[in-house]
Amino acid sequence: MKRFVRVSAVVLFVFFLCALPALAEKEEKPIKIGVLAVLTGAFAELGQDSVDGVKLAFEEYGYKIAGRPVKLYIEDTAATPNVAVDKCRALVNRDGCQIILGPLSGAEGLAVKKSADEWPNATIIVSASAAEDVCRRGIKPNVWRTSFCGDQPMFPLGIWAYEHGYRKVITIGEDYAFPYAHVGGFLKAFCEKGGCVAAKYWVPIGTSDYASIITELPKDADCIYLTLSGSDVISFLTQMDKFGMMGKYEIFGGATAIDAGTLTTMGEVVEGIVSGSIWTGEIDSESFRSLDKRYGALRGRPIGLFAGLYYRSAMVAAIALEKIGGKVEDQAAFRKALGSIDYQGPVSRITFDEFQQAKMDVFINEVKFVNGEWRNVIIETYPQVSQFWTYDPVEFQKQPSYSRNFPNCPCK
Repeated sequence: MKRFVRVSAVVLFVFFLCALPALAEKEEKPIKIGVLAVLTGAFAELGQDSVDGVKLAFEEYGYKIAGRPVKLYIEDTAATPNVAVDKCRALVNRDGCQIILGPLSGAEGLAVKKSADEWPNATIIVSASAAEDVCRRGIKPNVWRTSFCGDQPMFPLGIWAYEHGYRKVITIGEDYAFPYAHVGGFLKAFCEKGGCVAAKYWVPIGTSDYASIITELPKDADCIYLTLSGSDVISFLTQMDKFGMMGKYEIFGGATAIDAGTLTTMGEVVEGIVSGSIWTGEIDSESFRSLDKRYGALRGRPIGLFAGLYYRSAMVAAIALEKIGGKVEDQAAFRKALGSIDYQGPVSRITFDEFQQAKMDVFINEVKFVNGEWRNVIIETYPQVSQFWTYDPVEFQKQPSYSRNFPNCPCK
């Protein structure tokens, strides 16, 4: 009998040892998350910020949610729409990712959204792309956006500019979907108040020479609305300074133009510039101070918009995953959890509207020198701004999508 018991114990022990790998595999099956970022070209620094933001978020969870490890798959899209789609396809079909964070640029976001039907078992959380129609027209059930719609923070800035005495604006932006929406939101609000457009300029991404534009700027305008990103905005502001044109016009910046990277590079040249954004560089929030300190230790400068945007998308994904016990395979439950999120982030509360677009605070920032650093400092806050601002969503959707020529209100 004792021999039988011993043999049985040995058999059970051997069985247990054999079963351990299978149990471990079941318990440790990773949650695979793809990240679409721009890591080459004019927006490369913004793309690195994006990846940093995702990593900073999942570091807070120790790369584990509901007992399951989080594994990141990072792909460079080169700010090219068809590349973004191909990389998304690879992340889902090759790597088995069921959550995609990104992409960065407006045209990329539209391209990925249009292809989203290919991946019904994956959810795309658009982290930075701010093209108008990602979450405004033709909504896809698996596309959500934690970033802003391009016009969303610009409605308040257009109103603010007019209310502070500016009437004739020059607009300068890159020639693709996001700047169309960014300029469009500013002009819609500015023109409805009574402002007008002295001139519009559209340039390709990666433009380095702005001399021909700077030398022909209309002299009767009183302000420039600038929406350039990455190395483009540095080139423009550097040349404006070289030509002695800084101070000739008030400059209003879009969310990507007057970001932390621009401030660090340009310093006192950009002092006093006012911009509209859903991010800021100085806010009375313990979570912001902590995140800013962690980013500063990593990169030696204040955290900016793109690190903040991707951090936000990763945190929203993590919160939704927690709500469903990490069961990312249940995509219906994951999307339902996304819809119920009410997240108080480092700079703003985040909720979603019925179109799967985030609502958030919008800040009017001014560049100031704070404790030895150039930072965007809040001078006015517009709380919980909708992508439709104060307009009726049904009526708003009837207007044409923003373009190079819409809206427009030329000065007479």
